[in-house]
Amino acid sequence: MDYTILKEIIALAETYQKQTNAQRWQKEQFVSWIINEANQSQQGAGNLIPSQNGLISMFLGIAYKYAQFYARRVFRDTEIYSLDDFAVLVSLFPNKEFKKIDVLRMCIQEKSSGNEVLKRMLREGMLQERDNPSDARSKLLSLTDKGRTQFGLIQNGIQKMSGHIVGNLSMEEKNHLLQILMKLHQYHHPYFEENNEETLKQLLN
Repeated sequence: MDYTILKEIIALAETYQKQTNAQRWQKEQFVSWIINEANQSQQGAGNLIPSQNGLISMFLGIAYKYAQFYARRVFRDTEIYSLDDFAVLVSLFPNKEFKKIDVLRMCIQEKSSGNEVLKRMLREGMLQERDNPSDARSKLLSLTDKGRTQFGLIQNGIQKMSGHIVGNLSMEEKNHLLQILMKLHQYHHPYFEENNEETLKQLLN
């Protein structure tokens, strides 16, 4: 497990305590301090405080790690290995058929790692494939009875996990967060679909 994000949070907490002489830990004040520091940050050399964009990226990554943490408990007594497996089951449930590449696109999985997920699920009998009558070069994937059974086993746990992940957000906050996340999805999805290395190089380098 990669603990880089946790180490960054600990370092931030130490800086917060030194700068504020805080005697008691209050997460609301800590978060406010991070936001204020980020807004003032100019990303200078050696600056410990990430920018506002950096903090958003960091906390999005942390939220996903929390989801993985809870999901492992939900999947514990099943043959479902990860959230990637779950996404595949969702995309094909109950009786849908798609080409492998289309399943990976719907699940936002890259081809190399995604194909490994599909191979394992085929090997374990949760998926089945057949020739595509409209394209001899491809196969169609669908769930087996075992795959549908495994999907059913986690429904209650997934519902509870989903409720727990959103924590103590109010209904208004949930609606606002959902709108923001959907907006980010609409922004990033074309880059994922295009998967143009030259474009990505210009964006990230």
